[in-house]
Amino acid sequence: MKRVVHYLVAALVVFLLWELVSVSLLAVRGRVILPGPVATIREGIQHVSELSSAFGASALRFSIALSIAFFLGLPAGLVLGFERGLYQVFSPLIYLTYPIPPVALLVFLYLAFGVGEAVKIVVVTCALFFQVLVAAQGAARGIPRTYVTAVRSAGASRWQLYRHVVVPATLPAVLTAARVSVGLGITMLYVVETKLGLVGGPKTGLGRFIEYYTFRAELSLAGVVGLSLLGLMFYALLELLERWLCRWKHLGGPGAP
Repeated sequence: MKRVVHYLVAALVVFLLWELVSVSLLAVRGRVILPGPVATIREGIQHVSELSSAFGASALRFSIALSIAFFLGLPAGLVLGFERGLYQVFSPLIYLTYPIPPVALLVFLYLAFGVGEAVKIVVVTCALFFQVLVAAQGAARGIPRTYVTAVRSAGASRWQLYRHVVVPATLPAVLTAARVSVGLGITMLYVVETKLGLVGGPKTGLGRFIEYYTFRAELSLAGVVGLSLLGLMFYALLELLERWLCRWKHLGGPGAP
């Protein structure tokens, strides 16, 4: 409840600043440049069915992309970071491909996956995958070797070493990186929903909603608010997931503040 109150207070501050900027622009320019929060919310409520459908489509795409990124990026990052031989071989490849934005390869992705639903998920997945991969790899490399030596001296197998040392030691850092990367993922989601909405494929999602209502400022801005809420929702879900999976961190266990 305390966290919910913090979010509500933050939302109130954003709304007040939003209204202040809107009024200031109106006074300076003599016409509405940025619709205020009240007008935006009113328009959003009047088109709540269409807005909800767009929100649901974007949420589904993002959840699928995030799940795939974790399913592939977490084990790969842990193995590459913990196994020194693999790290030396593959780390140059990772650091060469990591900075490449997926949208720069859209033409090739079109050819590989078409212009339907799959390519949208692939682009967002690629952006999130490297965030998870690099975070897991860095966290695995930071595990003190004394921990590993102590567990191995107790007769632990390779699987037990990963289960009881590597995963618990790295999961908090990986989930924190995933929360930080939500903003990047939402940005990529908006890009593919607008770009691919112009060339074909399903014309759904908040990006397409914003693009479609470009000349109806209140409705377009309602879509932007929807993107913000979508990002907040996944940020909060990842925070709850961290508190559940890493309970020891919040209950005075190893590494707790």
